[in-house]
Amino acid sequence: PLKLLDLAIKYRADIFLNTDSFFAKKDFNYQHMRPYIITKRHFDEIGHYYANMHDISFVNMRLEHVYGPGDGENKFIPYIIDCLNKKQSCVKCTTGEQIRDFIFVDDVVNAYLTILENRKEVPSYTEYQVGTGAGVSLKDFLVYLQNTMMPGSSSIFEFGAIEQRDNEIMFSVANNKNLKAMGWKPNFDYKKGIEELLKRL
Repeated sequence: PLKLLDLAIKYRADIFLNTDSFFAKKDFNYQHMRPYIITKRHFDEIGHYYANMHDISFVNMRLEHVYGPGDGENKFIPYIIDCLNKKQSCVKCTTGEQIRDFIFVDDVVNAYLTILENRKEVPSYTEYQVGTGAGVSLKDFLVYLQNTMMPGSSSIFEFGAIEQRDNEIMFSVANNKNLKAMGWKPNFDYKKGIEELLKRL
């Protein structure tokens, strides 16, 4: 990303959009993905510095839990869908009490387009938290996913079978007020998003 940022400055781009993650929020101390989190935080700091030194806007797009068609097979939701398709009898989980802001990929794309279309209003450095602004527990999300895919089936999830990780992120919901002020709004809550995802599989 640093090479891309250098090239953006060299060729006088007026804006640089960086994709960041809720895992790297400064008030979280999540250890499981530490190297990834550290690199995300450092690049955000570098972008802030470059924005002050050069004529470019650095926009940090901090994504909440993105899901949708085309996601990698090793990601959480595609893995769960695969388990459901294979009719596995038991998927061991934590308690599922973690609150997440699940954001459908179409809404993420629209957030990027909104920023690009309104780039003249963007400060030299700013961050947008890209999420619906509403949280749902992992347990409720998974239960709705199964009930939508397999109505009337017995739960395949064994909640509480796995211990929480140390410093687990128990609550992450986007503060999307400044993004909404740019004219963006999410079109999918988690239920509508799950239904749309399953239509496109």
